[in-house]
Amino acid sequence: MSFLKRLFGNAATSQEATRVAIAPSRQASALSAAINDDDTPIEAQSIADLVHVDEVGDAEFYAGDLFRRRFRQAPPSLPRHFVAFYREARTRYRSVGYVHYSPFEDTFLCGGLVIDDRAYRRIPAPHRAIIKRAGGIAELMLRTTFARLAAAPAIWGYVGDKQAEEVDLRAGFRRTHHPHVMVVWNRDLPEAEKAARLERVIALGPF
Repeated sequence: MSFLKRLFGNAATSQEATRVAIAPSRQASALSAAINDDDTPIEAQSIADLVHVDEVGDAEFYAGDLFRRRFRQAPPSLPRHFVAFYREARTRYRSVGYVHYSPFEDTFLCGGLVIDDRAYRRIPAPHRAIIKRAGGIAELMLRTTFARLAAAPAIWGYVGDKQAEEVDLRAGFRRTHHPHVMVVWNRDLPEAEKAARLERVIALGPF
């Protein structure tokens, strides 16, 4: 009897040891799978699956290094700040763009738009193709922020680069008689008022 007890007892102990040994292995495999899943680029159908533009309170935290690399100075301290985030994986995001808006009277001055070319080059080719077909990150940032600021009578831009001007025009900016000042009119204002507002913006110089 004691022999059978020892025999079955050992078998039970062996089964339990095997179960315990397998459990951590399964847990490790599940953890590894979760990590790998998080590292895998997501399947995307549109730019909305890949890039999200949102307003942030601290431009330095999200885009300080990027802004300095492009403009050789810290980002503006005054709001409003908008950042474009690329979804690298299911739960991981990277800042890839920034744009700033300064209040002027009851309108906004758009400036400081910059795209992180280094981060963009690291985006997988299929994702870059989707982003390019949609007009690019800069155009998405402008369209999104124009919609967020649509309550203002106008949004102004100061453009000196031909490529940037093309993006601005696609996003909704319109040329003025000034070679560098562009505008988005959000209200149907009298022409005389538009002209007066434009002259006040031109008087500011580059912004």
